[in-house]
Amino acid sequence: MNENPYSGHRLLSEKEQEVLGEYARLAGTIRRIVDLSNSLSSSEKHEHLLRDLRILERKMGLVLTLFKASVWSLIQTHQDELEEEQHQTIV
Repeated sequence: MNENPYSGHRLLSEKEQEVLGEYARLAGTIRRIVDLSNSLSSSEKHEHLLRDLRILERKMGLVLTLFKASVWSLIQTHQDELEEEQHQTIV
């Protein structure tokens, strides 16, 4: 849309024609951006990717829970060993 739809309009001055032409080009650009955005956001490929990411998110949540449990177990084991050492030094 390179041609100004307002050029040669008999009720508009030259500057008004230029300004309205720029607005028309801007509106066309925004329309193309919206169309592109809609096509990118509604594709099946992206839906499949979102499903895969949700599955991965659940798995990562499980991994984090197991990691926390392992760290807690190591801390508890270390504390038990320290208490056992202290008990042996007292006796």
